[in-house]
Amino acid sequence: MDNRHPEIERISFLKVPVDILPEEKIEEVFKKMSEDGGHHQVVLINFFDLMRARRSKDYMKTLREAALVLPTSRSILDGIKFLRKTKAFRYRPFDFVIRILGIMERYKKTMYLMGGKQHDLQTVFNNMRISFPGLNIVGRYTGYYSQAVEENLLLAIKKASPSLLLAGNGLKGRDKWLNNHISGFNPGIYLCCCDCFAIFSGKKKKGSRRSWEAGTEIIPEVLKNPLKIFRLFIRFYYLILLLVYRISGK
Repeated sequence: MDNRHPEIERISFLKVPVDILPEEKIEEVFKKMSEDGGHHQVVLINFFDLMRARRSKDYMKTLREAALVLPTSRSILDGIKFLRKTKAFRYRPFDFVIRILGIMERYKKTMYLMGGKQHDLQTVFNNMRISFPGLNIVGRYTGYYSQAVEENLLLAIKKASPSLLLAGNGLKGRDKWLNNHISGFNPGIYLCCCDCFAIFSGKKKKGSRRSWEAGTEIIPEVLKNPLKIFRLFIRFYYLILLLVYRISGK
């Protein structure tokens, strides 16, 4: 069974799958995915995820099998525009997850929380109950678990049968972990967003919308860790790739 929404266009951008999801279709798409009996993984990718997918077969497999692959970086949108592809849309991870949680609450769906350490997970759980009182949280488990409990954890998630599983920090492989185990779960929506967990637990500030819209949200990270300045070489390589693809007409 195809787990993708028939009206959502998927393009290949630098050989990486990217889905075109207009904002006005978000509620319709997520309501359908929560009710159609399919297994739907949603992956949010930033610029570095896009570049990682080009060299990682496992991660590329995750993206190709996902129901939705949604960009979060302005660099991706600018690149798609440069290559004369269709108009794309990007989403700010925390705001996007909040919107999805609102949709799940509106339609009386259920959620399972997974990720973080015990104290952080409890904080996330408490804040979720306050922010979304109508959303039934049917289970939760830390992300930093021992391999010995994984079988029981997977069984617990399957028994809970959530409409939405929201994962955060502590899952080895993150999106790839979900892709590897999703077939063993019951139908639903499966999404990993570490930023969302970090913000809900108070470990990270939400950040400026203005900087996100301008595509400069990485600057504070570079100021905290100057070694990240070397990521500029990856961006330079990205520009070369765009030129090559533009000239070759790919």
